[in-house]
Amino acid sequence: MVRRRGIYEIKIRDKQLICPFCQNKQFKHREVYMDLAPFDKEVKEQLTLQSFSCTSCGDIRMFQEKNRFDHTLEKHVSIIEYTEVIKQ
Repeated sequence: MVRRRGIYEIKIRDKQLICPFCQNKQFKHREVYMDLAPFDKEVKEQLTLQSFSCTSCGDIRMFQEKNRFDHTLEKHVSIIEYTEVIKQ
């Protein structure tokens, strides 16, 4: 499991991630790996999810990492944007 240290504000496809329970915008990050083993196959696949835990109420939201083509940059970029929150 990989964990980004710190607290982040997250955008997914250019939309701010907001906790549906407390309307908080700050989350802790963790990367979760799951092995997928269908019943009829011996080959396992690994699914990687980005897990975001609300810093206020602890609710967890998970998203699969995907890429989209950015026409301005002319390259593929992640649909998830992380902005670190610096507490003062």
